[in-house]
Amino acid sequence: MSHFAPYAPDEHGRPDPALVVRPAEPEDVAGVARVARTRGATQVGLEGRLAGWLRSDLHVVLAARRDDEVVGWASARVLGGHADSPDGWYVSSLTVDPAWRRRGAGDRLLAAVVAAVAARVTAAGDRTDALRSIVNATNHPSLDLHAAHGFVEEARGPSFAGVTFTGGVGVLLARPLP
Repeated sequence: MSHFAPYAPDEHGRPDPALVVRPAEPEDVAGVARVARTRGATQVGLEGRLAGWLRSDLHVVLAARRDDEVVGWASARVLGGHADSPDGWYVSSLTVDPAWRRRGAGDRLLAAVVAAVAARVTAAGDRTDALRSIVNATNHPSLDLHAAHGFVEEARGPSFAGVTFTGGVGVLLARPLP
């Protein structure tokens, strides 16, 4: 069973104007964890890690909410020390609850991650020149979404930054930061 959205590039949903994307807050942790688990893995201790990320200067965590429900989330984090990928900021965990796909959540989450990381890098005087993302080569919806936000392919390989892939191939993407 695939945990990716079915690839249907000609199908477009209707953006939900009531959807709000904002920095995640402690009350979002349970909802974010629920959405994260729609990807299939039961992650022991996820809520604790998420709560820690909310307080970390090395993470950005965003929640997409519709009314009182978390319907998607995304994060970015600083990764380093991996021979197969450059050190720096990486998009991570971009996930939309399957029941809420095709309503603009993924698009808005990725735009917000790009903006949040750019702001953080600028405020810190960081000389990071790109935001990167690691995507499974078979996840065509995510690859298209990233391309729409200015990400371009840097490399393909069996692993990046310790991440391996169902199907054996991942794509390292990069988007210049201002």
